[in-house]
Amino acid sequence: MQALDQPTMASELRALVWTALIVPASAWYARSACRRLRPGFPRLAALLPTFPVFVYLPCLFNSLHLRLFSSFFHTWLTVNKLVLLALGTGPLHPSLPLVPFVLCAGLPIKLRLGQQHAAKRDSSPPQPPPPFADLLLPCARSFLFMICLAVAYPHTGWLPVYCVHFLYCIHIFLTLDLVLSSIALASATVLGTGLERQFSTPLAVASVNDFWGRQWNLMAVDLLRASAYEPVRARWGRDAGVLAAFLMSGLLHELLYWYLTLRRPMGEMLLFFMLHGVSQIAERWARAAGLWRPPKVAAYLLVSVFMVVTISELFFGPFMRAGADVRLMEESGAMLQLIRVVSRRLLRSFGVV
Repeated sequence: MQALDQPTMASELRALVWTALIVPASAWYARSACRRLRPGFPRLAALLPTFPVFVYLPCLFNSLHLRLFSSFFHTWLTVNKLVLLALGTGPLHPSLPLVPFVLCAGLPIKLRLGQQHAAKRDSSPPQPPPPFADLLLPCARSFLFMICLAVAYPHTGWLPVYCVHFLYCIHIFLTLDLVLSSIALASATVLGTGLERQFSTPLAVASVNDFWGRQWNLMAVDLLRASAYEPVRARWGRDAGVLAAFLMSGLLHELLYWYLTLRRPMGEMLLFFMLHGVSQIAERWARAAGLWRPPKVAAYLLVSVFMVVTISELFFGPFMRAGADVRLMEESGAMLQLIRVVSRRLLRSFGVV
């Protein structure tokens, strides 16, 4: 953490401005190039110059939160989408209108399937208004629960370490849900269409397969399925496809670790995801053989313990040794303090306080 400067308002705003200029310009170039080239090597060769741009974008930020989201949005999702676009598959298509294409390329959003097909047609029928409550309610819920966590953290010193790490898991889910739902809400307002949710109920699962396949970070799951799982499964079978998807996810998280700590990865992220990939295969085999059919409550407790213990030892451990958890908490506290000050000033300006 010593090599990463402390963020300032000026430095982060400057990085956001550069990102807001570079991402749409790169997406416009990708759409223009792919409209003129056929899928395959010609498209891939034309898109190659954009990949270093998206890999470098997180380095513009000193805030760990902004580095985290930029690495997820751009280095992970956008590059993956562009590779799939070069191959003629994935969520992007050159026939999409410019604004939906740019938003879908640079942000973690996905048009609902019917609306995506309609957007590709030149004369698309009018779409019903997007269900804003589906996105607004998660934003409000996650924000309120994050405030409760911020109030509770100073009083968690007596809790066992795994309980504190379970609160960290809740914090990560709430942060991602708040940010992704807010982005989806803003994008739905611009596009006038409904967007798919990125999370379901990941904190209430009784199956490793259910958590990774249908509950957690569905945009990343869809891209891993298209770029790693399906090609490998078609050649070497389902289990090899699962391991390939988790291998790719582990490597991407190792890169994320470097972005946040500027330290050489030690392979713990990769080990975490490969362990969960093997566990997912073993669980499916056990279910097929009739060996894994515990009551729902027992399954929930067992899966929760497995998730928290492995996350604590292999996922949180490297970040905590690098001091990233402390800095992330400091940034979260500073953001809440800023929101509190701004809210108070707004209330005063309306004569409420």
